[in-house]
Amino acid sequence: MATNSEPSELFNVGSKQPSNDMTDEELQNMYKNLLLNSQEENDNPTKEEKLWNSIKPTPGCCIKTKNTENKEKVFINICTSSTVPTPETITEQELIKMLENLDDPNETVNYRIPMSIGEAHAEVDNHGKGCIAYDVIINPNYLYTIKNSNVFFGFFMSVVFEGLSHKYQVNLDRNWVLLKNKKFLGRLEQQNLRKQTLIQEMPTQTQSKPLVTELETKVKKPKFEILQEPESGYPDFLVAEVQLPGINKASSILVDIGEDRLVICTRPKQYSLDIFLPFNLIQEECGSQFDVGLSTLTITMPVQPIKL
Repeated sequence: MATNSEPSELFNVGSKQPSNDMTDEELQNMYKNLLLNSQEENDNPTKEEKLWNSIKPTPGCCIKTKNTENKEKVFINICTSSTVPTPETITEQELIKMLENLDDPNETVNYRIPMSIGEAHAEVDNHGKGCIAYDVIINPNYLYTIKNSNVFFGFFMSVVFEGLSHKYQVNLDRNWVLLKNKKFLGRLEQQNLRKQTLIQEMPTQTQSKPLVTELETKVKKPKFEILQEPESGYPDFLVAEVQLPGINKASSILVDIGEDRLVICTRPKQYSLDIFLPFNLIQEECGSQFDVGLSTLTITMPVQPIKL
């Protein structure tokens, strides 16, 4: 792992052992700088990460349907954000004509509905039974359009079902129900959208079924802090504290600890963290626990002792 010039001159990176001619003060500074540099490299946003916007969806309306394979109830939260572009403005008659011409090989289809489709998240319905929910984010102006037109709403839902099938290989019952007194079910997941680039999943050439133009999404990097014990000198173990707001159970978290690497991801894939550490770990003695109330994951990682 790259460090600043002073520690790297004093430290044997290959063996991760200090040189024998270092003073106590130099050792203290080296261990401190190594851990700080490790955290700063992961904390500072890269040029790629600056291209993304983190958005919180606004509730719009909720659709109830079911999985055709396992008959499990599925809810689709139709949400809004002004970050998502609005589709081209067309009339009901133009939309109907477009649908009538879908099977004509000489016709092209240029109408797209920009949206962001989030991953499935497990929820509990009003009867206390488990179910699945998806969050679909569209422009608020387009939500107004579909709410005021059965033609547009029906077409929009066919695009949503097609998008879910294409992205997650899930087959949903097209006999859906719009819930009148519920704007969303469960919790709405924050999503990261690329600021400029769109994935054009709907081709310009005619197909038998319309597909969705979906905004490219990205998994979030959680906030974290790495501490060492003892606080000065060569550590006996490292402690990583990772903030995972929105995660409400430990079984949703996957932790993988390597010799000098910590990888964390959540299901659904809401967070992802990949850290290279400046010390070799005793993998079999590492442990973790999740505080549901604080949404904080604490990982304790014993460090390999210095080989003299």
